[in-house]
Amino acid sequence: MDTREFWRGSGNKKVDSEQLSVNRITPLCPPLSRGDIKRGAFSVVKLAFILVSFLLFTLYYSLFTVCYAEDPPVNINSDSLEYFSETKTYMAKGSVVIVKDDAVIKSDEVTYHEETSDIVAEGNFRYDDRDISIIARKGEMNLESKTGKFYDAEIRYSATGEIHKGAEIIQKKDVYYISGKEIEKKGDNHYYSPEAVFTTCDSPLPAWCFKGKKVDVVLGETLKASNVTFRIRDIPVLYTPYLWSPINTGRQTGFLTPVVSHSSSRGLGLNIPFFWAISENRDATFFLDTYTRRGIGLGIEYRFVKPTGVKSNWWAYHIKDRELDKDFWEIRALHENRYPENLGGFLNINYVNEKEYYREFSPHHKIRTQRFLESTGEINAPFKNSRFYLLSQYYVDLQNETGQVPQRLPEIGYVLNYTGTGALMLGASLNISNLWRKDGISARRLDVYPRLFYSAGKDLVVSHTVALRGTAYSFDRNEGITDDTVKRLAFEYNIAGRIRLYRKYSSFTHIIEPSIGYRFVSSSESNLPVFDSSEYFKRTSRIELSLLNRIIGKEGEVFISRITQTIDTYNGNRPFLPLKIEFAISRPVSLQMDATYDLYAGKLETVSSNLNFQVLTAGISIGQRYNRKEDIMQYTAAAAVSLSKSLQMAGRLWYDAKKGDVRDMAVSLTYLKQCWGIKFEFTKKPGDVSLMVMYELTGLMSTISKK
Repeated sequence: MDTREFWRGSGNKKVDSEQLSVNRITPLCPPLSRGDIKRGAFSVVKLAFILVSFLLFTLYYSLFTVCYAEDPPVNINSDSLEYFSETKTYMAKGSVVIVKDDAVIKSDEVTYHEETSDIVAEGNFRYDDRDISIIARKGEMNLESKTGKFYDAEIRYSATGEIHKGAEIIQKKDVYYISGKEIEKKGDNHYYSPEAVFTTCDSPLPAWCFKGKKVDVVLGETLKASNVTFRIRDIPVLYTPYLWSPINTGRQTGFLTPVVSHSSSRGLGLNIPFFWAISENRDATFFLDTYTRRGIGLGIEYRFVKPTGVKSNWWAYHIKDRELDKDFWEIRALHENRYPENLGGFLNINYVNEKEYYREFSPHHKIRTQRFLESTGEINAPFKNSRFYLLSQYYVDLQNETGQVPQRLPEIGYVLNYTGTGALMLGASLNISNLWRKDGISARRLDVYPRLFYSAGKDLVVSHTVALRGTAYSFDRNEGITDDTVKRLAFEYNIAGRIRLYRKYSSFTHIIEPSIGYRFVSSSESNLPVFDSSEYFKRTSRIELSLLNRIIGKEGEVFISRITQTIDTYNGNRPFLPLKIEFAISRPVSLQMDATYDLYAGKLETVSSNLNFQVLTAGISIGQRYNRKEDIMQYTAAAAVSLSKSLQMAGRLWYDAKKGDVRDMAVSLTYLKQCWGIKFEFTKKPGDVSLMVMYELTGLMSTISKK
């Protein structure tokens, strides 16, 4: 029997079928008998007429009528199938499989209503499409709108997103689960349940979950529920009368993960951030920080970007410190509007009203130990090989109480990049600066600095630079200066020659580059107050000898070293400046080091080094800094090791050998599983020991850095 043959009538007939295609199907007519054909036989002429008419009609229809695409078919596979013509209903039983578009439905028994596209599935119901899987005891669903209700159900949603690692884009998948006695699918990714469990853990007994009433979930957007308990291994540990949380498949407004900490100087701390996704290119984060010993801090960070290259980040923070009885304010801003061919600029603001703010509240070692806080603003107008600019620059000394730091308020200037004029290259700079100090000498300065550059040779390259420099000062509060105005005229000449010698071996190339240079500056005035490097442009006569060694392997540079000796002919009977030694290797370990050696004292003046290497799963870094004149001897160390697939440990140390004290130390332990993670970080700095706890619920919230 043909499985697609159906019978008219008021009753129903049973059809055994392995596959059935249904698309608004109406029953077919039964085939004609031989007697019918004889009684209604046509003549040859009539048959020819009918055939020609049919061909003409087909040609007209194909050329002059509009074709309408049919709805995609509904394909049904089952062990048995019944059709009820009066209600236009199909009853499929036994291993039922229904395919509609990209959706596949499986169940033990399915009733399909042809006119409404509704189905009722009983027993082992399963629905799958590109993103969603639904498993239930029973399912009621409309195949067109893909809405319905499911009983004793679990819904699995897979969201694919992008993680950017440099230029590389890594695909990641977060999986979300909703389970409950009754779940209604109200639209695309929109689900509602009178009582349900939500988690991103894929084990039978989830490591964590939220269980609540009136659960309303829009996957990829938000989770809302009332009377919610947060459970670990189905044990309730937290309760909230209402929960609202973003589901992090994209940028969503909502509370971010709180950070819990304890500090010997600040007490117990709770940091609660709230993220506001204002628009596609704008967002803001609000911060509420509470410290039991110090007070409450409030902060806001606002960010936006534009396709034209404009980007901006603004930050403001305030805390009333009860222990020190001080109001601390911090304001930061970075606004960039850089255009290669049009008027642009940037603004970088860094302000604190009290210098000890970073020492008391910043968790970052580099910020706590910085010497100056710089704020800069610039507007520039670029041209083909030059630019005009207007600059303001303000420094705050965070370590010393001094008003001697010079500020540029403002500076206007013009820079001409080196431009070819035949065999010569011409460059120049001109600027007018208002150099202001709170205490001490202030001045207005005009500086004009044109230069000519010429280079010739191939194996032996010789380059020359000739320059004139004119600088004029007008002083205020001129302590120690007899004249209110001073002019300085200078002539500069540089000559340098270098030659490259190399030899190729089977596995590497060895390159040697000896060079010699001479710099001469004649200046009409050398006794000037120092505002910046411009005042160090004074009477000079120096010879520089250098030897560069390089070894380049098949995979790149393996070794490089440079020895430089400078001879100052104006330095009396001690013309030799400290010998400078630099070298670096990249394999099998990474090592960089530079040092200066005083030939007359027979002692090292400075030494800086950094060593990086890998031992099994551990990455280790060791650094050192020594300065004899400034009496500095410091060591730094950092390590990160994977103890297992889920457990990582990291630490850093800064040790001051002169003071015999650990100035900064941090140790962290991070545990990351499929659907959750937790990080403990212990830090020690002068006057404070703290412990911070950060955690992650995958797909919902995280404070754990993935760097």
